[in-house]
Amino acid sequence: MAAGSTVTAGAECRVDPSTRLATWPAALPHVTVVIPAWNMGRYIARSIASALAQTWPALDVLVVDDGSTDDTRAIAEEIAARDPRVSVHSFPNGGVARARNRGTELARGTWVAFLDADDLWHPAKIEKQLTALQVHPPEEGWVGCYTLFRMVDEHDQVIASGYGAGKRGSFFYDHLLVNHVGNGSSLLVLREAALEVGGFDPSYAEAGIGGSEDFDFQLRLLMRYKLEYVPEYLVGYRLHAAQMSADQTRMALGHIAVVERFVHAAQLDGRQAQFALVAANRNAVAAFARSGDWTNVRRAARKLWGDDRSAALMFAADRLSFAARRGLARLGHRWGSHARLSTRSWPFAECDPLPGILPDGRQARPGSPLYPAPLDSPQGPLAEDEVEEADEDEA
Repeated sequence: MAAGSTVTAGAECRVDPSTRLATWPAALPHVTVVIPAWNMGRYIARSIASALAQTWPALDVLVVDDGSTDDTRAIAEEIAARDPRVSVHSFPNGGVARARNRGTELARGTWVAFLDADDLWHPAKIEKQLTALQVHPPEEGWVGCYTLFRMVDEHDQVIASGYGAGKRGSFFYDHLLVNHVGNGSSLLVLREAALEVGGFDPSYAEAGIGGSEDFDFQLRLLMRYKLEYVPEYLVGYRLHAAQMSADQTRMALGHIAVVERFVHAAQLDGRQAQFALVAANRNAVAAFARSGDWTNVRRAARKLWGDDRSAALMFAADRLSFAARRGLARLGHRWGSHARLSTRSWPFAECDPLPGILPDGRQARPGSPLYPAPLDSPQGPLAEDEVEEADEDEA
């Protein structure tokens, strides 16, 4: 497939170094933003607004109402009545995978960008992604681009930054070990490529382990194609009780199922398969523990021990170290020697998307919640359960 057929021939862009934005010619690649929505009346207006505020002009927004029983559809239709770029399509509830697939099929853009109905985008997200993709020869198979993300609360306040580094190109196996894309609101992809790999798989939700459909979709793309990334925090990933990813047990079981599927699909050799399964079960143990699911903790720990005893021992030592650090951090906070990130208001819209820059323009301390360690470093990404223990001297 001609991956770059969407970009107008000879369409060169100029990037302004002061703004890091591009100037494009009149004929632009068209992007459809697909927003799957189920009972997100509290947040969907903000999500649609962040899509409409994009600096990329050739863009429309397609809301897929997945059988909502609240005011989600009414809010989206009210916005659509005021802005012709927005359309709303309603279906019986079928889950987020089917909703995304329906949006992809209905999309009129050559590029599709997925935005969950409770998440936010920085205004320059789409423009910076297409600018990054413009430099790659289309025949080499570059079909998508993702960005870094920040976690936000129910009031759009930044809780912490996500991973501090990413991979580009063909990184299927690296992605199988660690999810570099991070969430479903990050990826911009060629519609043709999304359809070619089969879209999002609804079978996980049908099996009661939904939540890893994004990971599965990304791996299927990476088995055939390449992904670019923009090393800036351009997505606001919302944390709240109603979101699917709040169910740690279901997410962990889904993640293990995805890894097992692709270990088989990619016909990995014994050592590669073992590493992938060890990584999946190691992460699952931590997720099960966070949700208090001790039955699955024991099951995953036994599997981890059976697959690789040295990895199991290293994981146990890492968890003990983390528990000790968290305990010390809590004591420090109680004694007033550690400032908390939550004591400051950090609106997502006011944060500079560049890593290491605080909303007030100062440099963030490496390793802190707003400037986490790189994804491929020995200590790994800043986990959500580690946010509360962070020692912040910039808050």
